Amino acid sequence: MGFFRRFFKKESQNAKAEPSFEESEEEILEVLKKQYVVDVEENVESIESILEGEEEVIIPGEVQPAPDYDESNAALEDVLEDEEMESFSEKNVVTHESIEEMGGHLDTARIIGDLPEEVSFD
Repeated sequence: MGFFRRFFKKESQNAKAEPSFEESEEEILEVLKKQYVVDVEENVESIESILEGEEEVIIPGEVQPAPDYDESNAALEDVLEDEEMESFSEKNVVTHESIEEMGGHLDTARIIGDLPEEVSFD
C-alpha cells in the first residue's frame, strides 16, 4: 500500500511542476533568440578575421602547348584532305639504356600473393 501512495503522490507533484505549453514555448524562444545572437556574432567575427588577413597574390601562369603535338596553322579544310597523317606515337619517348639509371625504388617492395619467388615456365 505504501508503494502505491508514494507512486501516486509523486505523479501529482510532477503534474503541478510541469509548465503550460505557452510558458515552455516562451522559454524555448528566449533561449533560441539568445543563442541566435551569439551565433551571429561569432560568424561575423570569424568572417571579419578572414577578410582582415593578407590577400594572396595570384600569379597567372603561362599555358604552353606541347610544340611536338601542336599544329597552330591548321584549318578546317585540312581535316578533309586525304593525306597521310603524322604519327605522334614516337614523340617525347624516353628510352632507358639500363634499369640502373631508373633508380632502386622497388628494392624495398614486398611480394604479395601466393608465390613469394619467381616462377619459370621453361
